[in-house]
Amino acid sequence: MSSIQQSRLALPILLVLICLAYLFRGVLVIPPAVDPDHPFNTARAFERLGRILGDERPHPVDTAANDAVRERLLSEIEMLGFEPVVGDVFHCKEGRRRGTCARLRNIAFWVTEPGPNAVLIASHYDSVPAGPGASDDGAGVAASLEIAALLKAQDLNRPVLVLITDGEEIGLMGAEYFVKADPLAQMVGAVVNMEARGVAGLAALIQTSRPNGRDLAVLDSTTRLPAASSLNADIFDLLPNDTDMTEFLALDIDAANLAFAGRPSLYHTPGDNLANLDQRSLFNIGASGLAAAEAFLGQSGDEQDVQLLYVDVLGRAVLKFPVWLGGFVLGLSLLCAFWLLWREGRSVRHRLKLLALPPLALGVGVLLAILANMLVDAVRADRFFGAAYPMALRGLHIAVGLTGALIPYTFLARASEARGLLAGAWVLLALVGGLAFVLVPGASIAFVPSATMFAIAALGLGLGLNRLGNIAAASGIGVFVILLLPLTALGETGLLIEASAPFAAIGVMIFLFVVPYVWPPEVHFLRRFWLSGLATGGVAIGFLVASLVVPAHSADAPRGLSVTHIQGDGLDGAYYTVPGSKPVPEPMRDIAPFERGPLEPVYSGSVQHAPAPGFASSGVLVDILEDRIADEIRILSMKVSAPDSDRLVFVFEGETKLSAMQINTQRFDPEDGLPNAYLCQGRACRNVRMDFAFGASDPVPELGIYAARFGLDAGSDALLEARPDTATARQMGDNRLIVKMITFDPDEATGPAP
Repeated sequence: MSSIQQSRLALPILLVLICLAYLFRGVLVIPPAVDPDHPFNTARAFERLGRILGDERPHPVDTAANDAVRERLLSEIEMLGFEPVVGDVFHCKEGRRRGTCARLRNIAFWVTEPGPNAVLIASHYDSVPAGPGASDDGAGVAASLEIAALLKAQDLNRPVLVLITDGEEIGLMGAEYFVKADPLAQMVGAVVNMEARGVAGLAALIQTSRPNGRDLAVLDSTTRLPAASSLNADIFDLLPNDTDMTEFLALDIDAANLAFAGRPSLYHTPGDNLANLDQRSLFNIGASGLAAAEAFLGQSGDEQDVQLLYVDVLGRAVLKFPVWLGGFVLGLSLLCAFWLLWREGRSVRHRLKLLALPPLALGVGVLLAILANMLVDAVRADRFFGAAYPMALRGLHIAVGLTGALIPYTFLARASEARGLLAGAWVLLALVGGLAFVLVPGASIAFVPSATMFAIAALGLGLGLNRLGNIAAASGIGVFVILLLPLTALGETGLLIEASAPFAAIGVMIFLFVVPYVWPPEVHFLRRFWLSGLATGGVAIGFLVASLVVPAHSADAPRGLSVTHIQGDGLDGAYYTVPGSKPVPEPMRDIAPFERGPLEPVYSGSVQHAPAPGFASSGVLVDILEDRIADEIRILSMKVSAPDSDRLVFVFEGETKLSAMQINTQRFDPEDGLPNAYLCQGRACRNVRMDFAFGASDPVPELGIYAARFGLDAGSDALLEARPDTATARQMGDNRLIVKMITFDPDEATGPAP
């Protein structure tokens, strides 16, 4: 160690290596190459998906395009020798903020003879209005069909059912109906769901059931494993991210939820097409889905189940152990590290300094990284300002983080010994892991394996077994790097680069574990640390400048920019509106003079809008069928017709709370009260009956009806052609919106008696 410490380049080299590892850690989560010898035939699945998508038009629930995709999908299923059954139901889903209704056509077929305790292979075939959904969830559909074809040829000991839901994109509608109302749901014992939140990337096991012991048999495979960790699964459960699996888990069954999320800028856009779908990701999720299905098929579903901590090791192996063991190891590691620190400290004050240095360095480094990110966010007009060139922001995070970590060491660590600094860093790891264990148990998997090695290292060094201690310490550092770099690379993909500054903590912790080995002798101490701090600070400034000036978007990572063409009640004409704070691109402003401000009654806050020509529409027609008072309750019934709408949103304005609400025959009755907004999507919603009630003495709410038609008419072609290739429609896409405001007589009920 002494020869390394004597080298003046040791510390700079360490910092450079940490920066490079952090900057390029994404290479650890590149999906595997397509294996032509694997049973999952990627080329065949991709060709089948091409036939299903046809002209690649967006196909939201209950549209003509959705009908066309469904018919082609049914043809593919029948060509495989299966007998699909198509449901047809008008269904409404209750929610706290919004009720949602749509006509759904779920598709189901048995791969085997029907029977109980079946393994369900699930995906969804509807898309958002903005994009064709080749990845979300065409890849899942294509994988489901290929898996079904492969399982059909096998002798299986459990039944297999394939479900391809409808209406997932408007709130998991098809899955909720299946769980609540379809008798087939009671025959399911395990489910494999396949999803996407991007068009590329490594497939990941993002969710399981609880307990998860039986679920993790899906990782007992000889092929490239999906990325998997109890950390990612627990974080996914905490975040507002839902897939159909959210509904399936209500069945209390074994579960494996698989997804890929690379190139998220193309998620829910026209760029989610066949040309951009990475066939490596299709192979990865298909092979993983097949392995998951075969794992469940190898079980009876009655095996003893426990909750496990788990993590994959570069997709080649998996570590699994009981949750209690993780807590025990972290506690033991803390004791061992604290014992070594106490031995190495020369006084109580010195021991406290050794104990405080690592958390202080970690806190300063991560805080500065977050503040630097906030500075860029405040200056940039874009919400997703790191989308096109994430390396600039990623470099800023790690360079600032390391600069911040160097500050406490420069001022406080002088005259400290390497072993004491090591012990302090290991105490920090055990403490952070223990906190994670208490708050989010699955997250402790990020710390338990390296904490195990550091506990051995602390015992070895403390007992004079230096060779054992050094080998164990090096192993602990290696394990930490191997596990945490890919975990944070996946986390950055999921959270997006703009929210990833806290991941600089990983680079700082690597620094804390390694810096004692390059600890300079006293004579060179201050100079080396000051120079290193100045160097990393200079690099951080360079990355800061780059983060402020690089384009936020590109053709490969476009900005979301959907145009709404709006007219109707309360407006003094027609308008174009564009959401977001970033100015509308100049070529579009040359066509329509956008300005920022409120646009009542649709937008009370600031929105970019420009005068626009009117567009032809059949409008929204409202026929009051009934308006009466009974038992101090005012009851209103009406028929709403919007002949050319694709989506109706009803919003009850004011403070009055509804006491009853029904759309067609679907009654809303949530336990925590009725929302004031309701969505009805698809052709079945062009003519609906609404019945609602509220207190007769309450103020009469005003009803706003917003009827959307997907896409713009030919009169807006010039504006759309001016939209640059660095911007694209997203989510709901471009649409025409009619506003209809209904005001009821506040004094007396009118209309026919019951």
